[in-house]
Amino acid sequence: MAKPFRLYICSDIHASERTWRKLLNSVKANVYKADAVLIAGDLTGKALIPVVRDDGGNTWTATLLGQRRVARNERELEELERSIADVGYYAVRVSRDEHAAMDRDPELVKQRFHEAIERRVADWMALAAERLEDSNVPVYLMPGNDDEFEIDPILDQSTYCRNVNEQLVELTPWHQLVSMGWSSPTPWSTPRELPEEEFLDRLSDLLRGVREPRKTVIMTHVPPYDSGLDTAPLLSPDLRPTVTAGDLLRGPVGSTGVRHAIETFRPVLGVHGHIHESGGERKIKDTVCLNAGSESSMGVLRGYVVDISERGVERTLRVEG
Repeated sequence: MAKPFRLYICSDIHASERTWRKLLNSVKANVYKADAVLIAGDLTGKALIPVVRDDGGNTWTATLLGQRRVARNERELEELERSIADVGYYAVRVSRDEHAAMDRDPELVKQRFHEAIERRVADWMALAAERLEDSNVPVYLMPGNDDEFEIDPILDQSTYCRNVNEQLVELTPWHQLVSMGWSSPTPWSTPRELPEEEFLDRLSDLLRGVREPRKTVIMTHVPPYDSGLDTAPLLSPDLRPTVTAGDLLRGPVGSTGVRHAIETFRPVLGVHGHIHESGGERKIKDTVCLNAGSESSMGVLRGYVVDISERGVERTLRVEG
């Protein structure tokens, strides 16, 4: 009997430099003895942090997580920028005049933000190729709903990582992988959202192309609806958390399309992300579904190790580092 194929699964790294480097280090050292790595979307961050130079040019200031930070020399400036990158934000050095111009012009902010996103993704793909040059552990990844479309050509050009969004690829000696980085609608109108019916149509078209549904791994950024992997605070129309009797209301926010596809095609394994606080393992009929969860803003790499064989999922283990 052939030994099981081991997957390392994670998601929602959200531009955290510390978390990405932890991932590459774990793959290079093969800490988890994985045969392949799956990253279930949301590679990029959500905020641009101006690092403002004073008029004399010797001091730089920034506000990070509500705290004013000051750098008085190049070493402190590099440390400040590294702190910003480690929580998943993008530092941009600006003069006071440039900062004032950004305050006046949202389009200028958007331009600088997109430039920073593209630069970090390109740097990450280059770092993966450099660090993992001698590794034989493939990395399969895809964008998530928060990821702008500008990163797609960068991912496609990577010489090590493989962008598998909306693709069917061979994964293990027995299993194929179907991946879908889009999400069902969210309150924030993020870049990659589809109405549930269109989402289900695209996902079902991919799944119809597999050799054998029960020997298929499905990776969707958004988890299946009401699975326990999609529990999040319920929001009011003005996007504030709903509170009743002093308690925060939570409920399912996943995709009915993903759930329907899983119930219809019965893949052996579902790999998901998107809802950071709902990491865990559940079963939908006979499909094992996993959400690794995310704490990337704290520099914590959350993941799952999964052993899978011709017989199915042999073992799952939640890990972090």
